[in-house]
Amino acid sequence: MKTMTMIKRVLAKTFILVAIFSFTLTFKTYAAEILWDSYDVPTTRQKPRLVDNADLLTDSEESSLLKRLDEVSEKWSSDIAILTVDSHNGPIEAYADDYFDYNGFGAEFNESGILFMLSMEDREYAFSTSGSAANAFTDYGQKYLFDKMRGDLSDNDYAEAFDTYVSECDSLFDAYSKGTPLDVGVKPPRTTSDILAYLAGSIALGLALSLIPVLKMKSDLKTVKMASSATNYTGRLRLTTSQDRFVRKTLSKTEIPRDNGSNGSRGSFGGGSTMHTSSSGHSHGGSHGHF
Repeated sequence: MKTMTMIKRVLAKTFILVAIFSFTLTFKTYAAEILWDSYDVPTTRQKPRLVDNADLLTDSEESSLLKRLDEVSEKWSSDIAILTVDSHNGPIEAYADDYFDYNGFGAEFNESGILFMLSMEDREYAFSTSGSAANAFTDYGQKYLFDKMRGDLSDNDYAEAFDTYVSECDSLFDAYSKGTPLDVGVKPPRTTSDILAYLAGSIALGLALSLIPVLKMKSDLKTVKMASSATNYTGRLRLTTSQDRFVRKTLSKTEIPRDNGSNGSRGSFGGGSTMHTSSSGHSHGGSHGHF
């Protein structure tokens, strides 16, 4: 009798734990799925370019950031978006792709856009790129972009990190528009602050280097004395004959390797972007990790 009672208790506890787990899983699934209305790709964008569900920003920071996202998106005809959530279901990269597709991002711009997503439960991030933005933001370019934000994200300074995101997206789109998207072997575009810092450093270095010979000449002049005649500065050299003589001719050749172009789908830091297909059937580039 006691054995049966113990078995019933164990089964009851197991049932309760399974019920709690199922409820939690169902709740998380529901919470994630409400970020898009259906699994049909809409023909217009359904969400603003900033959705801060994790509440990482103040109201004023949200307003300012959304304005910048809208301005730069319109400037480059490509949706530049940010999503923050407390948690998500499944692989974060797939979730970011679905959020992009099923909320109609890129619909106004021939599917072009980039989404940066943060999930705070496991401190994960993901990029999802589409259309021409997948070419503008190569695998290498995405790493560069995240590295620019990494310090502020680690310090929980999300407003500054997102501000950097918008600024760098603007710069990388500019580089792409000039035919030189940031990729392996390509120097990152210089920002205004980079140029000012370079000029200031160049001026300071120039002044320092110019002072060295001036100070040396000043030091040497301390031993200068007036000469009584110019005898010490005259010589006895006389040129009586001049002749040009051809000695030898040498010709060397070096073959210049040809650039056969780059494949935009290579990726993995071999150049270009690694592409995959989302659940909607759309093609995306992207990357993900932890911060």
